[in-house]
Amino acid sequence: MARRHWLDPLARRVLQAMGDLPREPARVNEGRWPAEVEGESVTPSWCIDVNRATAEQWRQLPGCSEVMVDQLLRLQQGGVQFSQLEDLAQLLDLPELLCEQWRPHLIFRWHGDAPQLPEQAPLDLNADSPKVLSSTLLWPEERMQRLIAERRREPFQNLADLQERLCLPPSAVEALIGRVRFGARPAGPSLPPRG
Repeated sequence: MARRHWLDPLARRVLQAMGDLPREPARVNEGRWPAEVEGESVTPSWCIDVNRATAEQWRQLPGCSEVMVDQLLRLQQGGVQFSQLEDLAQLLDLPELLCEQWRPHLIFRWHGDAPQLPEQAPLDLNADSPKVLSSTLLWPEERMQRLIAERRREPFQNLADLQERLCLPPSAVEALIGRVRFGARPAGPSLPPRG
């Protein structure tokens, strides 16, 4: 039988919402994923802190490929942190079923000041015009020119690739989570850098 937490249910839910306690996981019960089984809260057998997880911990998650593990570790080494499952799912292009399987095992503890979550359509860093990127990202001119030059050389693959090639600080990459995507390179001739 699962061991109940000593906090009352309301306090436990508040701490779970804040990320200070892991969410109660679901267990399979006749094809459904209930939050409680026979009146007892279900606790996960293991959890990982998304922003401090090791390669071995990521590999415990069902469907977590070596490519995903590599990308997550590269972002972590660059100082990037995640604040919610939706950002992680978008970055890794996770199907809904996999998200639900991962959810009970993930803890999102922010180490430092939490960022503001953006609310706008994602920019395509490989295809959007320099003018659109410049007006939306509000980066310094030198950084914008490096971005345009690097994407001409080779399209960016993901946030880790972008961070490494442009030498971006973690705060700049964190601000992009959920705001950008990496589509195909634009067709036709490349635009020259402004300057």
